[in-house]
Amino acid sequence: MLRATPRGAKTVFLLKPMTAILLSVFALTAYAQEGASQTSVGEAVLDDVVVTSTPTLKPNVAKINPKAPIQPIPAPDGAFLLKTVPNMTVIRKGGIDGDPLFRGLGGSRLAITADDHHLFGGCGGRMDPPTAYIYPENYDEVIITKGPQSVTQGPGLVAGSVQFVRQTPRFDQATLKFDGSLTAGSAERFDAYAGLTAGWKYGYVRLNWVDNRAENYSDGNGKEIHSAYKRNSQNLQVGITPDEKTTIEASYDRSRGHAAYADRAMDGIQFDRDAWNISVARRDLTPWLSELKAQYGHSYVDHVMDNYSLRPNAGMKMENNPDRTTDTARLQADLGFEKVQAKVGLDWMDDQHTLRNGNSMKSYTLNPRQNDQQFRNLGVYAEGTWLMDEKSRLVAGYRHDITQAQYQEKYANYAAIQGTPWEDQTYRLHSGFVRFERRDGAWTSYAGVGVGERAPDFWERNRSFKLNKESNKQLDAGVIYAVDNLSASLSVFGSRVNDFILVDSNSTPQARNVDATRWGGEAELTWHFAPNWKIGQSLAYTRGKNTTDNLPLAQTPPLESKTSIGYDDGTFSAALLLRAVAGQNRIAPGQGNIVGQDLKTASAGYGVVSLNAGWKISPNASLNLGVDNLFDRTYSEHISKATAYDVAAAGQVGARINEPGRQFWLKLNATF
Repeated sequence: MLRATPRGAKTVFLLKPMTAILLSVFALTAYAQEGASQTSVGEAVLDDVVVTSTPTLKPNVAKINPKAPIQPIPAPDGAFLLKTVPNMTVIRKGGIDGDPLFRGLGGSRLAITADDHHLFGGCGGRMDPPTAYIYPENYDEVIITKGPQSVTQGPGLVAGSVQFVRQTPRFDQATLKFDGSLTAGSAERFDAYAGLTAGWKYGYVRLNWVDNRAENYSDGNGKEIHSAYKRNSQNLQVGITPDEKTTIEASYDRSRGHAAYADRAMDGIQFDRDAWNISVARRDLTPWLSELKAQYGHSYVDHVMDNYSLRPNAGMKMENNPDRTTDTARLQADLGFEKVQAKVGLDWMDDQHTLRNGNSMKSYTLNPRQNDQQFRNLGVYAEGTWLMDEKSRLVAGYRHDITQAQYQEKYANYAAIQGTPWEDQTYRLHSGFVRFERRDGAWTSYAGVGVGERAPDFWERNRSFKLNKESNKQLDAGVIYAVDNLSASLSVFGSRVNDFILVDSNSTPQARNVDATRWGGEAELTWHFAPNWKIGQSLAYTRGKNTTDNLPLAQTPPLESKTSIGYDDGTFSAALLLRAVAGQNRIAPGQGNIVGQDLKTASAGYGVVSLNAGWKISPNASLNLGVDNLFDRTYSEHISKATAYDVAAAGQVGARINEPGRQFWLKLNATF
């Protein structure tokens, strides 16, 4: 049983003696390595704390270093890491496993891949979105593509894509590297990460290990939120490089955990994922064929939820056990000519979901699994860049997908009872884009048009047997400015979504197609106004309308601003962050997406102040600490689930889930 954290504990660091010992040993070990380390080792730990936003440095692309410390408190999973990107929000359900939305769109509209393998959760209620199985520091880079401006990341890029990437290490001689971190904070938050890489000229072995956990947090009023969690994961990568042109890689990922949820009547008592991936790449085959790569991946998610293991229950016990098996394959060729570079490829996916239930009378383990839905997708794509002259280039791509969606045995009786026939469906999807970019000195400008189509996903087809494919036609434009002491960017978009798949709890069936329009954008600025000092600012706004119902498009976030001022002299650093969010009264109660629907009340605006400080102990180690929500404000995000479980009263409530109150945290990074 998860135990509660007392109110007073959230205002001090809850560092157990063993944690303190580990922190001390960790720091001393890193410090001792300072003189012996090579210059190529340990450089990544000196990144600044990300307090304002992840800057846009390329047209329609943002990148995150997941190993760098961030504020608010370092992210426990992939979704909360993405909150550093302007216009990225997370639907809170508890302490972990929130669903990310970009510009108000998420779920299957925002493709999530890890090492080019598509991730899907098993829960029919989205307890485990794809990012739930990702611990950020296990990866080297996160790449966010804004809008339908790429075709290489699979079908359905209506909102864009997020790629969690592990880079292939290369060595000229035998080398051993270590990188790791320890994080501790309020609500007994504790994360431990360790990564070990051994390599030589002909290959490498890489091992990552993660353990992260926390107890229930409290909001600004001291009210305890049902939100405790515990996760651990391991990753093993093996690479063979017989020559400079060939790479053979294999990896295995394992994840285990459980989590309590405030937004529903059940908790996730088992989050098991096992996945493996293998790829073969050959470079410089001909003067024009720069690389040929083949890849195959397999993922199995086994998820269990119940209403008694992590909360008291004197009534009927209920259990659900969905699982999901996803296989993917890809063959891609990179082509290079004098002024044209291109990627052409073929990808395939097979995705099978099953379910079994249990209760007080009979455990789910005694029941057979039922197949409920299966998806198969075959896609072909081509994406290229034409260097028109020294300053201008044209980027374009097209892909065609055939998606087969099949209902299976679970739905046979359901359809008969409802009197609603269902049928297997085949969707032909066309997606593409063209974008013009020009770089002139410190200025980069761009404008593009894209089309992204997607088929109804598993969760939407659970709500309606008859849904059309969704098609987003979007304009994207922007400018980027960068000189030594100043960088700024502006990204704007406008789109029309035909047959937008709206989840509507007010109607039967509870999903239907409507038309929608959307527009908005992001602005970012970083100014080093004096030696060692800088100011950061970001603004994000999205506005949407359901033109079929003449209502606001549900689950659209309000205007958000982040302002920071920071000092960094190379050894010591400090920063102050103000996050201000406007109220949102453009709501459509009961309407939304597969994760959540708008609540009956508008949301209030708020402002939150946070502080952090850092010490670069050595070239190989850094220590960062911070306090989030300094003034202990009680607030909730507009995009949030409603509370369905109250820890203190064990009753039913319906307000938005409050965010954490004042939180302290400390993080130590080391590399040698």
